[in-house]
Amino acid sequence: MAVQSNIFIEQLYQQVELEMLQNIGKVIGNGEGVNKDGVTQWRVAKLSQLGVLRNDQIKVLAKYSGMSVSEITKYINELGAAEIEAFEGRNEALVKAGVGYVPPSNNVYDRLLALEKQSKDVMNMVNTNMLTFSNQACIDILTKASTDVLTGNSTLNQSLIKVAGEWAESGIPAIIDKAGKKWSSEAYISMVLRSTQKNVAVSMQEGRMDDYDIDLIEISSHAGSRPSHVGYQGNIYSRSGKSKKYPALSSTSYGEIDGIVTGINCSHQEYAYVEGVSTKRNEPFDKKESEEKYIQSQRQRHLERNIRKAKKERAMLDSMEVKKEELLIADEKIEKRKREMAKFIKESGRTRRKQRENIVS
Repeated sequence: MAVQSNIFIEQLYQQVELEMLQNIGKVIGNGEGVNKDGVTQWRVAKLSQLGVLRNDQIKVLAKYSGMSVSEITKYINELGAAEIEAFEGRNEALVKAGVGYVPPSNNVYDRLLALEKQSKDVMNMVNTNMLTFSNQACIDILTKASTDVLTGNSTLNQSLIKVAGEWAESGIPAIIDKAGKKWSSEAYISMVLRSTQKNVAVSMQEGRMDDYDIDLIEISSHAGSRPSHVGYQGNIYSRSGKSKKYPALSSTSYGEIDGIVTGINCSHQEYAYVEGVSTKRNEPFDKKESEEKYIQSQRQRHLERNIRKAKKERAMLDSMEVKKEELLIADEKIEKRKREMAKFIKESGRTRRKQRENIVS
């Protein structure tokens, strides 16, 4: 169920971004019939419509924001319940060894509530930022297109198609980080969901380990691991760092933004380990094989994003009411990127996930 909520939230924001781009497309139009002499007046007239655009974008957000907040709450609670249940299933050996069952403490539920509040705040911030940046996107398109015409670089129609296409490809930002990088809403929401899933899993597992006073953990193993994590796979670490037999968890990249277990895109998990009771279940994968699978997975994600970007561009051009010939060019771009994906799948033997190539459900 949690996986379904994850996909649904991603699709909600894909839909929000798509409708916002289409609203921008309707405002800017196709520029047909506007020449160099009339482009300044055209720009002023279009800028006067920003208030209308803002109201239309607010309607889009109002339509979906309630669902997104309720879904993230549902998502976190489902994940939390699943992780608590999984902890008990993985550690049946504790019961068999005579360790009495310890019910989840308030500490576990406090962790869950804190993550729920944090995620709601993030969603509200994304909604606010998308509203601001969508207006800025429209201003940027109008400014660049009119400048191109005044400098004689292209016709207004040609420039609008080019600049609007660039915005459709990059997406409406959800946030600009400290390094100045613009995160599209699609990329940022996807990252937030992966981060949330990871944080809930780690927090619930560690909360239950605190309940049982368990210090040792075993790191899981899987093919396609991030290269910097390969050396940590299948090892046992001490959470407190007090063990004389096992290295401290702090000696790994644990806790870093791209660290083992805690990293946003890291699929590793930590398992409670009680010496003499638990059975070690993980061994390291071959480093070369793991790196190859990781590179392939990253390549597939890149190709999926490219297909979605081309589809967003096509939808935005359609809302601008450009000529049929331009839509056919956009259609060919989509088909070309699909062919690139098909070729990659054939060569790599990986499974194609066509649902990840769609911009809406």
